[in-house]
Amino acid sequence: MMARDLKRIDSGNVLELLRLVEEVRESDEPRVLGRDSEDLAILTPVKPPERRAERLSADEVARSKEGILRAVGGWKNIVDAEAFRDYIRERRRTSSRPPVHL
Repeated sequence: MMARDLKRIDSGNVLELLRLVEEVRESDEPRVLGRDSEDLAILTPVKPPERRAERLSADEVARSKEGILRAVGGWKNIVDAEAFRDYIRERRRTSSRPPVHL
């Protein structure tokens, strides 16, 4: 039975129980709760669910690759690359911003 299938009890109002819960979570070790010589329950830490990387279907991968290939050369015949480079160089030369040194 998984933790989400169990009946939930809020431990926030019972300070001693909350202290025990925090101790179990920090130590990552279960504890047996008992009264006198009788074992009543086991307090076990709950691990957060692992997040899995989203997997793309073969069709989604193919569409993604097609989109990337269509974008390659997307500025061809629209922007004069050499004029654009000259513009960038001139803007950097006349900029009042201090240079960035990496």
